Amino acid sequence: MAKLFMNDLNHAGADQGVMSYPSFTTYIKTLESLLKRKGEWLLRESRDLAELCLSYSKALGLTPQGRKSLVMAAYFKNLGAIYLSDYLLEQEFLDHGEMMASLNIWFAESTQLARNAGLPEVAVILEQYHLRKVPEHKLARVFQVLNTWVACQQSKAWGQSMTDREARIVLEQRACLNWSDPNIVRHFVQHYSRRRVQARKLKSTYA
Repeated sequence: MAKLFMNDLNHAGADQGVMSYPSFTTYIKTLESLLKRKGEWLLRESRDLAELCLSYSKALGLTPQGRKSLVMAAYFKNLGAIYLSDYLLEQEFLDHGEMMASLNIWFAESTQLARNAGLPEVAVILEQYHLRKVPEHKLARVFQVLNTWVACQQSKAWGQSMTDREARIVLEQRACLNWSDPNIVRHFVQHYSRRRVQARKLKSTYA
């Protein structure tokens, strides 16, 4: 899976000129090493999100630049965690206020890191995706939905990972509240459902 992901990343970055193979995959591996050093779960979440961003952006027919921006956002969103203490990263917050204060630092630092790295579109995505409203930027709207899906299925200190059905309900609730783009939520849910059906058919064929 990791090898296929890197191959897809090569294609996503190959037409960009500024960051092409092998420098693009090397850059991603550097980001992964930073996340892993801070916490295995940070790397796992970013990698899962990056893979989903890449596959879904291809289904949407996004440009190589758009696909690359989404993948980079998946990694940079967790880089801000390097500025938080290990205690806070254990996700054992004393109260909601402490959690929100820590997350705000996290969001701000991740955005600034992307901006300092010369990735303005990634910075805009990171500024908008975590807000409880539909983002203005097109890629941020997509990223917000994909991030919510992955976050729901990650194990947290405050609860177990959700099932696909539970994660879908969360997305649909967010769409009803206009926290996420209803059209993207609807399309993603349908796309994911079709993929699951195809995977089951393929599995039964070779069983």
